[in-house]
Amino acid sequence: MLAMSKTTKGKDDNGVFHPGKGEPSGANKSEGLGLQATDPDKLDEYEEMTEKYTVKADKLDPSVHSRHHNRNTSKGEFDDNAGEKGH
Repeated sequence: MLAMSKTTKGKDDNGVFHPGKGEPSGANKSEGLGLQATDPDKLDEYEEMTEKYTVKADKLDPSVHSRHHNRNTSKGEFDDNAGEKGH
């Protein structure tokens, strides 16, 4: 008679893989959108950094180093022909 051993994870004697038991995907998560309010103590620091590193609301200051200046150059632009072939 074969001895049956309890396997919690890994491969058993027959080579069948048994994944470990996990938690449900929603475990230890709060309800809502996941957005958090800005800490009032940090607000001044964030505004100072914004003034230091930006020229306009959505443009970086030229003195800020950019490693990949050509990356995502069209990000935020809408392309009417996106997904169509032959254009």
